[in-house]
Amino acid sequence: MAKTLYQLLNLPESATAQQIHSAFKTVERLYTGRHDDASLASLARAREAFLILSDQQRRLAYDRKLAMAQAAADSANPPDRPRPIFQLAPRQAAVAAALVTAAGLWLYRDYQKTEQFAAAAEALLRQQESLAQQSRIEREQARIEAERSLRQQQIEDANRLAERQLANQQRALELLQSRVDAESRLDEQDIAAGRLEMQYRKPELALELQQQKQQYAAAQRQRALQQHDENIASINSLRAARIRAYDREHTTGEISRSNPALDP
Repeated sequence: MAKTLYQLLNLPESATAQQIHSAFKTVERLYTGRHDDASLASLARAREAFLILSDQQRRLAYDRKLAMAQAAADSANPPDRPRPIFQLAPRQAAVAAALVTAAGLWLYRDYQKTEQFAAAAEALLRQQESLAQQSRIEREQARIEAERSLRQQQIEDANRLAERQLANQQRALELLQSRVDAESRLDEQDIAAGRLEMQYRKPELALELQQQKQQYAAAQRQRALQQHDENIASINSLRAARIRAYDREHTTGEISRSNPALDP
């Protein structure tokens, strides 16, 4: 036997509106995120049950339908019970049959309305799911478009920054080249001024050079004379030493083999 809408939400038939809402949220959390057919079908049936039971008119119609189905099942399988003590008269039986027939027709029409409500609810649910899917697709497309626009903006910003940096580097190179050219011109001017000054000072420098040469020659002559005097003093000292040695030898009676006065 198929489950009732109350059984799909694990609720008693006397459940309150708050209990119905809480039970549906519990079932929805249980099946959310699952993509298999059984989970999707269970979630769809739970949503259909919530749409019917959360509406008072639809719930009353469903309760009547459920009671009629239960009565039909009980009449199909009557329990064993003792025979009634009394029986209805034919007229009363006819009236009762007419009432039962009228009630059956009313219940059948109510059942049809309930089926129509259920079909409408299912169609509305499918429409809502389709709209939700379309909304998710649109949000995803909007997100992709926003990311693409952001990346494009970042690329354009990077290009503009690179162009500004390149322009700054170009200006820096031009300034550096201008500075180098200016320094080169100043150096050339300094060299020209130096050459001109050397040209003007050439006689003076030649005279200074001649004086330096003369001073150097005089210093050389002075050193040569000093060296000559030192040589003569050394020779005289050597001769004096030889004479003293001769005198010492002569006083001892030895015969000197040389004349120290004549030796150089």
